[in-house]
Amino acid sequence: MQGDHKVVIYGVLKRLNIQRNTTQYDDLMQEGFIIFAKKYYQYQGVDDDKQRLAYLYQGVYWHLLDQLRKASRNIQKIEFMAVDSQDSWENQLIDEYSFESELSHNELLNQLWKISSDTEKKLIYYRYYEGIDNMCEISRHTHISTKTLNKWRKSLRKKINIIKN
Repeated sequence: MQGDHKVVIYGVLKRLNIQRNTTQYDDLMQEGFIIFAKKYYQYQGVDDDKQRLAYLYQGVYWHLLDQLRKASRNIQKIEFMAVDSQDSWENQLIDEYSFESELSHNELLNQLWKISSDTEKKLIYYRYYEGIDNMCEISRHTHISTKTLNKWRKSLRKKINIIKN
């Protein structure tokens, strides 16, 4: 297996379409070497080079793909939020397909939006526009405790029942 680690890392980077001239190439390559070493010591399969290399390749690939996804989400968040933090979060939507246009298409959601407090609107936004169903995940995004978010969710459910009746 001598020299195979470079082939695996370069192969993963090529599969991920990371070109040598991109800014993240060196960082991802180093990250790949680190994960390769970790996966090498974690491998407990058959002592066969082909199986070991397939395991290592897949482990490095998944890890680097996760890193790229995280970076992409962070970039999207940065692009999403305006520089001026004094604006309310509703005014910081930057794309043409805005949350408000989504609200206009869903009458129940629109009515709920109108009678919700600013804090409840944050929960509505993350649940329906961002599509995040997990309260812990919303908590990480908003820095609001899950207990508080669950209280808001209960309040919103009551308001939905009022709207429906």
